[in-house]
Amino acid sequence: MPPWSFAIVSDVHVYSSGAVPAAFLTVVNELAAAQPRFVVVAGDATVGNPGDGVRSERVSAWWTAFHAALAPLRSAGIPVLPIAGNHDYYTDVHRVGYQKAWADVAQEVAQSGLGEVVGQPPLSYWLRIDDTFLLMLHVVDQKLDPKVAEFAQEALARDEATSAALRLCCGHVPLVSMMGKTSETFRDQLGGLLCRGGVAAYFSGHEHLVWDQSLSFSDGELRQIHVGTASGTYHYPLNSATFSEHCRDGKGALPYSGQTFRLLPGTRQQADKITVAFVDVDGAEYQVRPLCLRDEHLVPFGEAAG
Repeated sequence: MPPWSFAIVSDVHVYSSGAVPAAFLTVVNELAAAQPRFVVVAGDATVGNPGDGVRSERVSAWWTAFHAALAPLRSAGIPVLPIAGNHDYYTDVHRVGYQKAWADVAQEVAQSGLGEVVGQPPLSYWLRIDDTFLLMLHVVDQKLDPKVAEFAQEALARDEATSAALRLCCGHVPLVSMMGKTSETFRDQLGGLLCRGGVAAYFSGHEHLVWDQSLSFSDGELRQIHVGTASGTYHYPLNSATFSEHCRDGKGALPYSGQTFRLLPGTRQQADKITVAFVDVDGAEYQVRPLCLRDEHLVPFGEAAG
C-alpha cells in the first residue's frame, strides 16, 4: 500500500459570538490544498464553560459556524473525524449540541470510502484504514471513565487492531501535562492500557502548545504528541519544570524528535502559536510533522520562528 497522511487540528474555540477565528479559516484552506486522507478534530471546537447558562440555540450556532468553516475540506472530499473536548462537553446543553453536530459522522466517513466507523461516534469509536488501526477516545478531563476504558480494551483486543501494522490513538486531554499538573492515576490507567494494546502514539490537544515525548510504563513506551491550537486564540506557557529541563537561551527542544523552537522573549510560551500536526503513514512506520501557520501558509513548526 502506498504511503498516506492525515492531519490533526485541535482547540479552535469558535468565539462565543459564533464567529470563527480567521486564522483557522486559513488553516482549513491550507489543509484542503495539502489533501490529507482525513482530518481529525481533537476537541474544543467550541467555547462552552461550566455553568455558563448558554442555551441550545447558541450552541447550535457555534457548531453551524464551525461546520461552515470546514466546508473546503468536504468540497475536497476529505472526511473529518471528531472527538469532544472539555469546552464542547461541560453541560447537558453542550453535550446534546456536540452529539447533534456530529450525528452523521459515521455515514459521512463511510460515504467517503475511508472505512467503517465502529463504536459510539462521535464519542469513543475506531476504524481500520488499510493497515492502521485508529482509536478515538472520549477523554475530556484527567479521569478515565470506566466505560471508555472498557471500550478501548475491547477495541484493542479485536482482530482489526491486533492484525494492524500500526495502532494510533487520539484523545483530547494529554496523559502528561506540559502546562499544569498531571494526574498520575489517569496517566498510568490510560497510558498502561494503550501500551498493553500495542498503541504506538497518543495524540492530544487541550494545552494550546506543541510537545512530543516518550512516556515509560511498566508495559513499555508510548509516544505522546500535543498538537497545539489550530486558531491561536489563546496560549499556555510551558510549566516551570518542563521549561527548566528543555529550554534555555530563548529556545527549547521537543524531547522525542529534538525539533527546536523559539520562545517569545522573556516568556515560557512557544513563538509558533497556530499549529496542526501531520502524520505520515507507511505500513508500520509513521512520522509526525508539527506545522505552524506563518505568512498565511503551513510551514514546519519551530523553524525560523519570528
